[in-house]
Amino acid sequence: MNYEIATYFVIFVLGVLFVLPACYFLVIQYGNKQYPFFKKLKWTVVLLLGLLCLWMTVPSFTEMVFRDYRVSEGTCILKSVESKGTAIEITLSETNKTFSFRNAADFKIVGKTHPYYCRVTTTRNQAFEIDYQVYDSKTQKLLYAN
Repeated sequence: MNYEIATYFVIFVLGVLFVLPACYFLVIQYGNKQYPFFKKLKWTVVLLLGLLCLWMTVPSFTEMVFRDYRVSEGTCILKSVESKGTAIEITLSETNKTFSFRNAADFKIVGKTHPYYCRVTTTRNQAFEIDYQVYDSKTQKLLYAN
């Protein structure tokens, strides 16, 4: 399992772990004057954080569980994002869509001067990147696959 899929499931589980206890404690504390305002506020913030996590992940849930992915391919441009080269951005030339990945290969030539041919796998709604493959544009030889 790669970093992107693991990150998705961590965000989803955090959302569930935030929402369930927050709902429980807010229902208990709702009409009770014994609980201070800041305790109610704390659980409200936890509930909102959980709802945010679920809002980000639930639209792609069935696609991630059933591995219903979309593959976009074409000529692409690679760009190293971080100074140490640990992250990479792939921009497909035809659609001008940019995909970001944390685990990057050490490509000698990046940027607009050397185009590659790429296959990028994402969820159907393209909210989460799954993996990528980079080929040499001239020889179609596989250079890197994560």
